[in-house]
Amino acid sequence: MFRKLGMNYIKLPEPVKASLWFLICGFLQKGISMLTTPVFTRIMTDAEYGRFSVYNSWLSIVQIIVSLNLAAGVYTRGLVKNEEDQDRFSSSMLGLSTTSILIWSVIYFLFHEAINQWLGLSTLLMTAMLVEVWAHEAYQFWSNRERVHYRYKKLVVLTLAYVILRPLLGVLCVLQVDEQHQVEARVLTTVLVNLALFSVLYIVITKKGKQFFSKKYWLYALKFNIPLIPHYLSQMVLSQSDRLMINRFCGPTETAYYTVAYTLAMVLLILNNSISATMNPWIYKSIKNDQAHKIGKVSYSILGIIALMNLAVILVAPEIMGLLAPPNYMAAIWVVPPVTASVYFTFLYNLFATFEYYFEKTHYVTVATVAGAALNILLNAVFIPKFGFVAAGYTTLFCYILYALAHYCFMRKVVKAHMEGTKIYDIKIIIVLGAALLAGAALIMLFYTRPVIRYSLLIVLIVGCVWKRRTLLNVIHTIKNKHD
Repeated sequence: MFRKLGMNYIKLPEPVKASLWFLICGFLQKGISMLTTPVFTRIMTDAEYGRFSVYNSWLSIVQIIVSLNLAAGVYTRGLVKNEEDQDRFSSSMLGLSTTSILIWSVIYFLFHEAINQWLGLSTLLMTAMLVEVWAHEAYQFWSNRERVHYRYKKLVVLTLAYVILRPLLGVLCVLQVDEQHQVEARVLTTVLVNLALFSVLYIVITKKGKQFFSKKYWLYALKFNIPLIPHYLSQMVLSQSDRLMINRFCGPTETAYYTVAYTLAMVLLILNNSISATMNPWIYKSIKNDQAHKIGKVSYSILGIIALMNLAVILVAPEIMGLLAPPNYMAAIWVVPPVTASVYFTFLYNLFATFEYYFEKTHYVTVATVAGAALNILLNAVFIPKFGFVAAGYTTLFCYILYALAHYCFMRKVVKAHMEGTKIYDIKIIIVLGAALLAGAALIMLFYTRPVIRYSLLIVLIVGCVWKRRTLLNVIHTIKNKHD
């Protein structure tokens, strides 16, 4: 069997091989946090694990602000537009990112006391954060260019080194310090690994391009990306504000509990992103080839599969939580159902937003994201103090439902203006699927203390999936044919 798989792999075209390895690298990078969670929740105190979660939440937000998120869509788009001048374009983008980071660093050190107090972080952690952003940007630029050219071998090696060294050295360093400095040990380890692996990439990009400043490329990047910063930032706030506000209202221990529960949802989020990466080009081609009427039927099947996977995770949440963390974390099992269900609506929003991106109506994307982030902050401020950290799971779910609904309305406007009102999705089917997921999640919660009933339901779910496996195979075949 392995020989046959090996022969089939050798016959694959290079772009397909590259896509496969890029998918594996994505899983390794994003999945490592879950794989190492059982270790760090046991060697770090609850409060220190919560503090580290807060640091990572701020890192996600600060990275967008200080780097202008230049390694995102604008860079990939620019590589395609400037195919004959990619070296100079890359080095100038890295130069712009570095300049932005330096400016923000100066601002931070001028007002570090006020910023530290506001963020709840020390000067050491903030300095480490800025260095980490700088090093990681070099990796982002380099890896995105490798992806554009389907060069995967060096990327795989570097990813493996990163996912092995970072947690391994992190564990060793955390074990060497006292309980009050576990976060500093883990953060500084990450920064050192980033510097060791990614500084070389910075030098390579700079030496190849030999241009730090380019008025043409800097203006292009700023004009394209600055209007999207509110969208990028709001997206991050929507996913990270829960932990920051739990830390403020409840403390680092409850933040740690919520973070571990959220880690479960991350597995489904990685899967979502992988499916979206496959579906988005297919949707674009369907629109371009006047076959948009076929999108709905395939999407319903995918949504049904994702809903079933969500329910499967919710069914075994108590047992997985027992593996991920010590018994004192079990209070977080009640966060898993709403947070996991919100991942379904994240995928649903992407089905609608693809039309906004295709017809370059990105202002709709920004409006929906900013509104969703603002609502999430408001609801968290009201309900977390009253009901504790569990409330954050339900505010997240509610906001993602409204987020998906807003994008559906915007998609309708776009379709009406550019596709003569073609009916893409039957909203009744989508509502029924979403309602079934929510009802199923609520029902499962009633049996969290009765494992026999939950595992009986899981067996029924698995049997149903096996029975309907041909539906999944037909969906994959349909998408594959469109790609071909």
